[in-house]
This record gives sequence, C-alpha cells and structure tokens, in this order.
Amino acid sequence: MCARARRQRVGPRLRSAAPALCLAACAFFFAAPSARARQAEQLSAARVARAVEEARRSPLPDEAVARLLALGYQLVSGKRFAEAADLFGALAEQRPNDSSALYGAALANLNLSRTVPAERFARLAVNAALAAVGQSALTPEALRERRARAADALVLLAVVVAFRSADAEALKAARQAAQLSPEHFDAQFTLGRALYGASDFAGAARAFRAAVRLRPADPRALFFLATALERSGEADAALAAYRDLSARRPDASEGHLGLGVLLVKRGGEGVEEGLKALARALEINPDLYEARVTLGRALVARGRAAEAVEHLKRAAALAPDNPEPHYQLSLAYRRLGRAQEAAAESAIVKRIHESRRATAP
Repeated sequence: MCARARRQRVGPRLRSAAPALCLAACAFFFAAPSARARQAEQLSAARVARAVEEARRSPLPDEAVARLLALGYQLVSGKRFAEAADLFGALAEQRPNDSSALYGAALANLNLSRTVPAERFARLAVNAALAAVGQSALTPEALRERRARAADALVLLAVVVAFRSADAEALKAARQAAQLSPEHFDAQFTLGRALYGASDFAGAARAFRAAVRLRPADPRALFFLATALERSGEADAALAAYRDLSARRPDASEGHLGLGVLLVKRGGEGVEEGLKALARALEINPDLYEARVTLGRALVARGRAAEAVEHLKRAAALAPDNPEPHYQLSLAYRRLGRAQEAAAESAIVKRIHESRRATAP
C-alpha cells in the first residue's frame, strides 16, 4: 500500500482527529450530545446574550456558575461555537481556576479555528484540573472523577498543540492523560493516534487495545487498532481486528476496506475474499480512493482488465494528482488492445512525475 493512501486512512498527526475529539462526549464535561444539541436549538440569541452579560457580573454564586456552564455546553453541542466562546470566556475571567469553564473556552475556540486562545485556555484547564487532583482528603470516587477531568483537559491540549505540529508535546500530553486515567477512552485513543504519528506502531496498538477494551464496539478504536497492528507487522492480528469491525459494524466502510486491502496485499487464496470486501466498502461509500485503486490494480493483475477500468477511472477522478490509477489504466488498456488510450494514460503518468520533480524542494 502506498504511503499516500495509507495517510488517507490514518492521519499521521492528531490534527485529522480534532473534530471527532473536540465534539466527543467527554465523561465529565459533557452530557449526551444529542440532548444538549436539542436544547441548544431552543436557545434564542437574546437569551444567550443575557447569559454572557450575567457571566460578566461579579461576584457569581455557585448556582449561577453551574447553570451558565451547562448553557455553554449546550451551545457547544449545538455547534454554536462563537456564542459558547463568549460565554465560557466570560466565565473564565470570573473563575480563572474553574477547569470546566477553561475547558469549554478552549473547546469552543478550537472549533472556531482560533488555535492561539484555544491553546492558552487548554493549558490553563490542565493546570486547574491537575491542581484539583492534588488536593488532599479526596474520596476514591472524587479522585477518579478529578483524574478523569484532568485527562479530558490533557486530551484537548494534545489536540490543540498538534495543530501547530508540536507532535512531541502532543504525545507527552496524551501519555500523561492515559497514565492519569487508564480507564479514560479518549485518553487511550488519543495516545494511540499520537504514537502512530511517531511511528511507534506497536505502542499505538497497545493504546488502541486499551481503548477497545473500554469500548469494544467503537468502530474508530477497532479500525485504528487493526491499522496499527498491520503497520507493526502483526498481519494475522490485524485481519482478526478488521473482521471484528466488519462483523460489529457491517454498515461501516472502514472494516471492509481494511480487510480487503490487507487480503489483496497478502495474495494467495484470500484475494477473492478481499475483492468482495472492497466491493462491499464501495457499496457503502463509492468515493473511497484506496478501495477503487486497490480493486482496480488487483483486477488487472488477475486478468480482469475490463472490470478494472471503471474503478481506476473513478480513482483517477478522486485523486487526479496521483499517478498510480493512470499507470494501472495504461496497463488495463494495453491488455484490452486499446493502445491509444494506454499511451494517453502513460503520458499523464509522465506529466505528473515531471510536475512533482519541478515542485520538489
């Protein structure tokens, strides 16, 4: 599998995971996103503006802070990020050590692509949450809750700093989150992504295994576990993970895609099963470049060039700057006796390579 295609399946950095992580239902900072989203839709702009003004008043009683925090997270779940940023920012000014307000401010700003304030608030949230963990005379239940809050904040910090390619710092934050709260799904999942980005595929697989133990049916964790196992050379374990994902989520393309690509790559008796898995992935999502090009390449190799053409032409349309589908099309046309079309595809391959050489640093 080519490096570019692999990156399309698993982003090498946490930036590609940011939307899912930013809107994830963190155990202690969020309630059910669907319920909060419905509530957010019912909030008028005037009511939100009044809440922001209220948040700017000093002093604020604890009851008011709790109510305004809940309102802020309703706005986040409803994707009303600008209003949420205003509200959480006002609360953070009033309560500079409140990890929930700081976390909300970081979350809202990140979803607005305001990475500088997002990072500032995320760091403050981490500091506040870790300070709360260090307080004395905590019950075991309270300690677990505060550790989970701190892990939430560290996960968000990992995502934020990844936006400026601070991968080592993102890994450090993710590792600290997982150590602080080993039963925290997002911490283990984020650690896996960070380790994968650092090319520690065995370490990533361990983190994703931990995430799968916490949520056995989560398709993201199963997919990334399978991919990490594949990259670490554990092909049999990767196949088992892809099969597990396909069985648990037959409606998701990722399991079928991973299974099909790996079976085709291994060759032998499993290729036919792999072709079927790729076809199933394309039934679910017709715009999967990797499924198209892998299926087309395998069909050409198996003497089924006529069937391959459709998939390769679609792959070329999906990734016009990638020479691979054009190269495979040239082979397919040549085997079909369509010399003129084969020559045209070969010319495209040459042009793409020349363009890459011209723009290479």
